[in-house]
Amino acid sequence: MQKILQKLETKSIKQLHIWVVLIAVLIAAQVQYIQHGWINPDSVLYLEAAKLFTQGDWKAGFDIFPWPFYSLCISLVNKISGLGVHISAQLLNVLFFGIATYSFIKIILLAGGKQRQIIAGALIWLSAEYLVGGVLEMLMRDEGFWAFYLMSLMFFIRFYQQHQLKDALLWQTYIIVATLFRIEAILFLMFLPLILLFQAGFSTKQKWRDLLHANIINISLTIAIIAMLLLSDATSTKLLGRLNEIFTTDLWQQFTQNLSEKSLIMSDMVLGEYLNEFAVQGLLLTFIYVICAKIISSTGIINVALSMFAIKGHKYLMDQQAFQVLRAVTIIAAVNMALIIVKVFVLSGRYVLAFSFILMIFATFYLAELFRHLAQSNKQKKWFVIGLVVIMLVSLVKNLLPKQEGYNYQQT
Repeated sequence: MQKILQKLETKSIKQLHIWVVLIAVLIAAQVQYIQHGWINPDSVLYLEAAKLFTQGDWKAGFDIFPWPFYSLCISLVNKISGLGVHISAQLLNVLFFGIATYSFIKIILLAGGKQRQIIAGALIWLSAEYLVGGVLEMLMRDEGFWAFYLMSLMFFIRFYQQHQLKDALLWQTYIIVATLFRIEAILFLMFLPLILLFQAGFSTKQKWRDLLHANIINISLTIAIIAMLLLSDATSTKLLGRLNEIFTTDLWQQFTQNLSEKSLIMSDMVLGEYLNEFAVQGLLLTFIYVICAKIISSTGIINVALSMFAIKGHKYLMDQQAFQVLRAVTIIAAVNMALIIVKVFVLSGRYVLAFSFILMIFATFYLAELFRHLAQSNKQKKWFVIGLVVIMLVSLVKNLLPKQEGYNYQQT
C-alpha cells in the first residue's frame, strides 16, 4: 500500500488530477450501465418534459415541471447527438459527474492540497456509498447541481484568495446555473458573498468593492426580475417558475405554516394538556436529530469523523482563506437543510449532499495526514490507515458491482 501511494505521489499534480477525473467518468459510465434501463420515478417527469421540448411543444414541457432547465439540457443533447432521451440523460450524468470531480479536486488544491491530498480526496469522493452508489445512478437534476455548485465554489475561493474580477464573474455564472438545476442554490448566491465583508487586513473600501464584484451579475438579474414583475400582469409571473417561491410577500408564512399545523397536532394528539407548550420545541429537536442522521448517512460515518478532526486541526492542515469560505458554505448549507425540513417536513439525503461535499473536503486533509503513518514504524497506526483505505476501496467496488437479479423488476 505504501509503495503504491509513493508511486502515485511521484506523478505531477496535473497528471493526477486528470487521471482522477478520467476514472470518475468511467465509474459514472459503469454506474449507468449496470442500471439496465432502470430510472428513478422522478426521472420520468424530466424525461417526458425533455421529449416534449425535443418535439417543439414548449408549453406542455414547461407545464410538466416549472423549473425545466435539466429537461432542456437533455433535449439539447438529444438534438445534437440524435440519441434517445434516456441515453442523452445518461451522457449528461457522466459529464456532470466528471465536472463535479474536477471541481472537487480543484477545491482541494486551492485549499493547499498536493499529490497526497488528491489521492485522499479521490478515495473519499469515489468510494462515497450514497453519492456514487445511491444518487449517481439516478437521472436527476442533482448531478447538474453538483457540477455547477462545486465549480462556483472553486471560483469563489479563488476570488477570495486573489481578488480578480474574472473569478467573481465566473463564480456568479456557475452558481446561477446551479440554481437553474436546484432552486436551493439561491441561498449560496445571495449570502456567500457576505463573508467578503469580514476579510482580515482589508480596508472597508476594498471589502465593499469585492462584494460588488461578487454580485454584479446577481444585482443586474435582480433588477431585471423586479422590473418584469412591476411591468407585467399577474399571469406572466408564471414565467419565473419556482422563483415565485422566493419573490413572494408571504415567504415567512410558507415556511412556518406547516410547522404550526404539525405542532398543533403534536400538542393535542401526543403531548396532551400538561406538555402541550413543548410541541414546537419537540419538533425542532426532532428536526435537528433528522438533520444529523442524514448528514452521517449521506456523508459516511468515517468521512464525518475525519472531517471533525480536520476542522479541529485546520490551522496546520489547510489554507485558511479556503477554510473560511468552506466554513461559510457549511453554515449556508445547514440553513438550507433547516428551511427545507421546516417547510415540507421532508429531508432527502440528496438535499444534504451540498453540506456533505464540504465535509468530504475537510476529511480529505485529515486522511492525507494519516497517510504519513504508512512510513512510520508504529504498526498499529499503519494498520489503522490501511484498514481505512481498504474499507473505502471495498465501498468503491461495491458501488460498481452489477445489480442482483430482479433489481429492476418493475420495468416493463
